[in-house]
Amino acid sequence: MLRDPEGRLRLGWRVLLFLALFLGVAAFGLLVPLPGIPGATLPVLVAALVAGWVLLAVEGRPPGALGFHLSRAAGRETVAGLALGIGVALLAVAAIALAGGLGWSLTSWEGVTAGSVLLPALGALWLFTIPAFAEEALFRGYPFQALAESWGTGAAVLVTSALFATLHLWNPHLTVLGLLNIFAAGVFLGAIYVRTASLWWVCGVHLGWNWGHGFLTGLPVSGLDLAENPLIEASQRGPDWLSGGGFGPEGSALSVLVLLGVSAAFWRTERIRPEQFGPGALRDAPLWIGRMRPRDRSIEKGRDAATFEA
Repeated sequence: MLRDPEGRLRLGWRVLLFLALFLGVAAFGLLVPLPGIPGATLPVLVAALVAGWVLLAVEGRPPGALGFHLSRAAGRETVAGLALGIGVALLAVAAIALAGGLGWSLTSWEGVTAGSVLLPALGALWLFTIPAFAEEALFRGYPFQALAESWGTGAAVLVTSALFATLHLWNPHLTVLGLLNIFAAGVFLGAIYVRTASLWWVCGVHLGWNWGHGFLTGLPVSGLDLAENPLIEASQRGPDWLSGGGFGPEGSALSVLVLLGVSAAFWRTERIRPEQFGPGALRDAPLWIGRMRPRDRSIEKGRDAATFEA
């Protein structure tokens, strides 16, 4: 009941231990309330990291195996993920706009300076950063790895995406399409993680998706109006299934199609491999790496690494 044939704790016990550690650390962190959304989600981030690191340590694995490898590549991977997330966010918004669901008008630029635009942009970036990292550490951190190791990466993507969607059940203006969009976003983020093995990449994508919608296009993010672009004012047109309504672009049927299409492209491609886009993470060997079927096991220092197939 406790251990598998290899002598390790079974998946259910490992997940329960993670949840117990997570809730304990998060509850302790909530005793010292911090201001704003970043402050409110910081205990979630810390708790998810601590719980994951403790369980990895028990299993004799380095902290970097959680997906947040410590190397000079971390910043580069985060920025690359940020650019990818912004690109996909704008692609979804462009699809809705071309279908007639969105429009924008320029605000008065009188008195506008570089600082009056840059400061809100950086403020919005900070506003979305801690929540993005917290959600990824919680869902695509240790729980994803444990599920992927036991059930395979496909099952881990689906299960964590469903849990990710469940987290947003209490968001305002939520619709069935909105819930499906959040699930599809989870699939997209899971596919990015499988292909890069780096949570720096995934957090960057998550952050870019939210910032692209919330600041660049001035639209709600998962039903929340959290940021404002001082240069433009967005307007939604047509039915909610097209424009997204009060839930923002994540409430549109077109966003679902964009997310699922991009997810399928990343899942099926063989041009993006962990050793190419997340070498630091691959070095620390996340748990699910053992579930990959290598075509060539030539992962050695100083040589080109293998191509993996999920």
